[in-house]
Amino acid sequence: MRKTGFFCRSLFVLLLLAALCAAGTGLAAAPGGNALGLTGDEIRFMEEHPVIRLGVDPEFIPYEFFDSDGEYKGIAADYLALIAEKTGLQFEVARGLTWSEAYESAVERDLDALPCVSRTAQREKYFLFSNAYISFQRVMFVNEDNRDIKTFEDLYGKTAAVQRNSSHHSYLSDFEQIKLSLYTNVEDALRAVADGTEVVFIGNLATSNYLAKSNGITNLQYIPINTQEPQSLYFAARSDWPELIGIVNKALAAIDEESRIAISDRWISVQESADYTWLIRLVLIAAGVAALIVLVSFFWITKLRKEIRIRKQSQADLEEARRAADEANRFKSRFLARMSHEIRTPLNGIIGMAYLLKKTKITMTQTLYVDRISLSSNIMLSIINDILDFSKIEAGKVELEITPFSIDDVIKDVVGTVLFKIEEQKIGFRLVKDPAVPNWFFGDAKRIEQILINILNNAAKFTSAGEVSLDVGLAAKENDRCRLVFTVKDTGIGMSAEQVDKLFTPFEQGDTSINRRFGGTGLGLSIVKNLVDLMEGEILVSSTPGEGSVFTVHLPLTVDMEKEAEYRKNAAAGQFRNLRTLVMEKTEAGMNLLQTYLESFGMPCEATASQQSALRMLRDAEKAYDLLIVDFETPEEGVFQFVDALLADPGIAHKPRILVLIPMMREDLFDKLGEYSIDAGIGKPIIPSVLLNSILDIFRDKAVAAARASEQAQGGAAFIRGQASVLVADDNQTNQLIAESLLKQAGITVLLADNGKAAVEVFGQNRDRIDLILMDLHMPVMNGYEASAEIRKVSSGVPIVALTADVNPGIKEQCERYGIHHYLTKPFDPDDFIRKVCDLLKTGRAGRAPETGEAKRKDGKGILDTGTGLRNMGQNPDLYRDVLKEYRSENLETPEKLRLAVQEKRFADAAGIVHKLKSSSGSIGAAPLYELAVKLQAVLKEGTQQEADEFSGEFIAMLNALLLEIGDRVGNTA
Repeated sequence: MRKTGFFCRSLFVLLLLAALCAAGTGLAAAPGGNALGLTGDEIRFMEEHPVIRLGVDPEFIPYEFFDSDGEYKGIAADYLALIAEKTGLQFEVARGLTWSEAYESAVERDLDALPCVSRTAQREKYFLFSNAYISFQRVMFVNEDNRDIKTFEDLYGKTAAVQRNSSHHSYLSDFEQIKLSLYTNVEDALRAVADGTEVVFIGNLATSNYLAKSNGITNLQYIPINTQEPQSLYFAARSDWPELIGIVNKALAAIDEESRIAISDRWISVQESADYTWLIRLVLIAAGVAALIVLVSFFWITKLRKEIRIRKQSQADLEEARRAADEANRFKSRFLARMSHEIRTPLNGIIGMAYLLKKTKITMTQTLYVDRISLSSNIMLSIINDILDFSKIEAGKVELEITPFSIDDVIKDVVGTVLFKIEEQKIGFRLVKDPAVPNWFFGDAKRIEQILINILNNAAKFTSAGEVSLDVGLAAKENDRCRLVFTVKDTGIGMSAEQVDKLFTPFEQGDTSINRRFGGTGLGLSIVKNLVDLMEGEILVSSTPGEGSVFTVHLPLTVDMEKEAEYRKNAAAGQFRNLRTLVMEKTEAGMNLLQTYLESFGMPCEATASQQSALRMLRDAEKAYDLLIVDFETPEEGVFQFVDALLADPGIAHKPRILVLIPMMREDLFDKLGEYSIDAGIGKPIIPSVLLNSILDIFRDKAVAAARASEQAQGGAAFIRGQASVLVADDNQTNQLIAESLLKQAGITVLLADNGKAAVEVFGQNRDRIDLILMDLHMPVMNGYEASAEIRKVSSGVPIVALTADVNPGIKEQCERYGIHHYLTKPFDPDDFIRKVCDLLKTGRAGRAPETGEAKRKDGKGILDTGTGLRNMGQNPDLYRDVLKEYRSENLETPEKLRLAVQEKRFADAAGIVHKLKSSSGSIGAAPLYELAVKLQAVLKEGTQQEADEFSGEFIAMLNALLLEIGDRVGNTA
């Protein structure tokens, strides 16, 4: 009995102690307690900051994302829940932000932390990082039938798909041996690998695996990249909160391994082998009911076999559907190419004949009619180009051409194209360009024009009252890198949020009524979005129904510092410092804009909107204005009557030079300016470089420069006029007539052939006198390729120019294989056509193939085209001479540096040397060296040592010859 009592008392004491221990443990583990071993500073921090505001990536599946219900989920969300449970902190996730916006808010400390980010040196400037708590592996995804890719090195010489601007994109950019195919999202890239369009995709194992399963992509396998260490993700907090990092690290350390595995299994669940533990347990449990198991197994095996048969049939059906889709896509491409060819050929006739008609004696009204024909033809051509561009975008075949260009020239061409639509709508147009915006850049000018024309035409189409405006500004500038902002505003019908959401979807125009009312293909803005993305830019849209829309395009561009310096020199050289200018403009906006432009040129100016005030100011003898800029519509009595009165006014002792601003679409007024002693006129809207050049023409005596330029041009043309002969091979009689007429106007003798066989025969009979061949590629009897091959058997030197409406990818490469080294696409611009033909003849190309070392003149004759160089220098012979001297001085040691770099296999250094020389060579008129530089750069990037030796040797020989020629022209002093 006593033993029993003792036992009971002991048991009671033990239970009491256990209860106390449990209570103590519960208190210590409670949120806000100190089971984590927090310091006093960390506890005070939690009391002062109980809620932590987080910025997250809404699409970083499966690490963090918002589901369809708007709930924050993912691996990071599960870890945050455990941290909150262990610390008592509350985490508040910011919603409605993109990842870029969330990151910027965290940098600005509008948000406190980023829970799931990689660690970089750049980010360490703004954030403190926890211990790594998530790892991810970079892997290669290939089709399950692929047996060629086993290691990362197997990718050398191949093309890999990768998500644009991802960490994997940055990683692969360091491997020059691997070409990249960039995709906007991972799903499209995975599908491309699954259907055989792409060979391999490089990405994050967990994310890619999750998206593949979510989208039903099942025929992929992944291969780890063993040369790459696993990457890690961290919790990042603002740099002035080290206490928060300490708290998070202690909470992470307290999370047990079982919880970590459960989180990983929940979201990643990547298995390399099957788990048969359940089967073993089932066998053990079912040992007593074997008969039942056999029956059930037989039932399920039968059902599975049936399911397998169904799935195999479905897979076969899908494969057949894929083949049919591929065939349909090939048929579409062939159809588009054929359609383009058939439409472009008559368009070439329309544009060419309109050009020739304009060269005849016709009235101003007839000239306007011809201009409308040309404009309509170009609009039709742009529609064709839109369709072809969309097809190229779908196939990922759009490439950018990076060349020097003037942004003012781009704006001028854009405005000239859209003014017809503006006038048709009877609305206003306003152009504003920030004077701080540079003028010369490297980039694809035609693609930028395409972007702006599409947006402006779209704005004009949906605006029936008010105005459309284009604002060109500078968002950022660092050294030679700029971020330009093009803003297009309209006062049109506007759009709802729903319409804005699908604005960049192909063939979509808001709703069906839009197409009925306004027309259009619905492709323009889709192409704009893709081109902006390709240029690594951004396009934003805001709109209010009934009030209008605003399109904002951000484009990063590199400044052509050499040409920009010359432009700025002309704009602010001080030659206008003592010129007093009076601006007469009726609108305050126009007045302010003109004053801004003039002041950026260094011209002091005053402005008025009143005719009486202008006359009063001009009569002031102390002011003595040198230039009067007057808007055509400002004088009440009309500009011509105002000018007559001004010139006849005896009170105005110092008569100013007069520049008139002509309204849009009033080209007929230019013919009248000379009748009223008006010095010059320019069309509105005002483009800064056009205004500058007009003022230069008025005040600078360019007679000497023009005479010298004329001498240079005539010297270069002596080879052409009366001596050069061109063979035109084309089966289209209209195209023959156009080419023959244009060439004869340039003083070139023309021989004609109706097909390829006739072209071979004509060349054989006139081989010694034919300097150039224009070859249509698609002709009866014998096509242009076959004819060129036959001509190459007897002459490796005569230049052959492909003249075709064919725009299929690979045409230029195919032409090269047949010895055709130049290319013109129909419909061609007549002025460009003549310029290219004359350049080929004047630069001494006749009788020599441009891409072989033996064919090029090694004595330098024909390498330097002074006519082109002078045009690039604004017809300024003194400037051109100075530039040639600087070019020679700067490059005397370049041949030896390049030779050593190639010999020592420092191809990256060699490519840098060639790149530096390339643009300046084009600027001074050394086109052959520029073209060879382009090819040598490609060889240094992807070619063999033998090719690098061969092309660099040819390049060095040509450069030495050019330096000798420049020395002969400007003297041999460095």
